[in-house]
Amino acid sequence: MSTTRRGVYAAIVSVLGAAVYLRLVEPWFRCWGATRPERSWHLPIDDMVVAGGAITTRAVTVHAPIEHVWPWLVQIGQDRAGFYSYTKLENLVAAGMRNADAVNPAWQQRTVGESVWLADARRWHDRGRQIAALVDPPRSLVLVSPVDWARLGAGELASGAWGFSLHAEAERRTRLLVRTSGGAVGTHAFDLLHFVMEQKMMRGLRDRAEAAEARAMSER
Repeated sequence: MSTTRRGVYAAIVSVLGAAVYLRLVEPWFRCWGATRPERSWHLPIDDMVVAGGAITTRAVTVHAPIEHVWPWLVQIGQDRAGFYSYTKLENLVAAGMRNADAVNPAWQQRTVGESVWLADARRWHDRGRQIAALVDPPRSLVLVSPVDWARLGAGELASGAWGFSLHAEAERRTRLLVRTSGGAVGTHAFDLLHFVMEQKMMRGLRDRAEAAEARAMSER
């Protein structure tokens, strides 16, 4: 096969690969785990962000009551329980991340305006934190950047936000919905990396909550 022909074939494969990714793979992970109705639900984050931006909505079922799932959610943060995701990947950028495997009573209070650290404050400073813009136990937690927190304080809408919503499906079953709106969402590289880390976070939270629930049930 000539060099020219190999180049043509490589170009065709690249174009087809890109088309499959954009038409099938990316739409799948942008709404990973979420049902069609859940994707259209109006969540608290939607009232805080400029409309019209790109959105991802992901969901997972947690076999535990909503009041037993919230403690795992509210304690997220680099300076608290971590994010239950791929610690080694996070620490490649010096995040200083450690993930907790238990609910810590000292980490259960979150107040609006409080910093939620994404990475080591000593290294990343303001770039390593978000602000709790909404804390509504046991249902909703919404985080925004410091810049967007200032916008909200000025009566404007945020350009982007990261929202977590818990919905009780049954006595001992909860749906965790995570919606990211605006900001870098819609950027292909960000969307892929964010999915890799976020889906692991969601599964990590689910697994910890379910394991704790199983232990509690066995002790009764």
